[in-house]
Amino acid sequence: MIGSVTRKLSDRSPGGGRLSIEDTARTRWGLSILGIVLLLALWQAVTATLDLNPKYFPGPLGVVEELVRIWPAIVAALPNTLSAAIVGYLLALVLSIAVAVPLVANERVLDALMPFIIGTNTVPRIAMTPLVIYWVSFYTVSALYLANYVMAVWVAFFPMLIAALDGFRSIDEDTENMLQLYGATTWQEFKHVRFKKGLPFIFDGMKIGFVLAMIGAVVGEFVSGTFGIGSQAASAIGRTSIARAFAIVLVLGLISTAVVLVVFLVESRVIFWRESSVMGEG
Repeated sequence: MIGSVTRKLSDRSPGGGRLSIEDTARTRWGLSILGIVLLLALWQAVTATLDLNPKYFPGPLGVVEELVRIWPAIVAALPNTLSAAIVGYLLALVLSIAVAVPLVANERVLDALMPFIIGTNTVPRIAMTPLVIYWVSFYTVSALYLANYVMAVWVAFFPMLIAALDGFRSIDEDTENMLQLYGATTWQEFKHVRFKKGLPFIFDGMKIGFVLAMIGAVVGEFVSGTFGIGSQAASAIGRTSIARAFAIVLVLGLISTAVVLVVFLVESRVIFWRESSVMGEG
């Protein structure tokens, strides 16, 4: 009640008018773009004022110039990285929900496996990349590309699993008592209550999941040396081409940001009762 009243008051302009959802979204986007522009301007000013060596400390203009120069090479390598990241992301999403449902349905199994889930989630999975590559490529070198998919799934799976578990278990005690009182089956619980309660958590996990899947795919390429953005980044660092490394990171960042924004957009349509912090919609 208090929150809704406060929101209504804050939505009114001093002149008695009302700020629309579109105006709020434009304001947010405008401030975000302004912050990025100011950060880039400061970066360029510092490199120019201090006369830093562009080989080691390139400015944003130097990064853009390098990006234009190596763009054909990035376009050639990008499909391998994107396919591993996207396929790994989708597999991790499906697996996280498929594993979370039976665990929530059986509290004893969940209590027994929760220490293992938490412990596995805290393992530095990036450091395990060489071992994963060794296992996957044990029989054939061509399976090195498969290791990138495995790393994408592995890195993205556990955070999305934790999000799904938290979402499916987020119903209050009164709702649980009501479900028991009416003798609801496990499927009815998930269909009418738990899935709806878990959607916001699942979408939050999805936003983080793709970024992690991209990291897993890139690190897999970085270590295995398979053709992709990760191997190009490793080559750039080995040659001390910092501008090229920044350009590759820029491409990966823009792709990840675009996917996260798409997830926000889908979320704002599917979970229409929840305000989206990015799209500015309720």
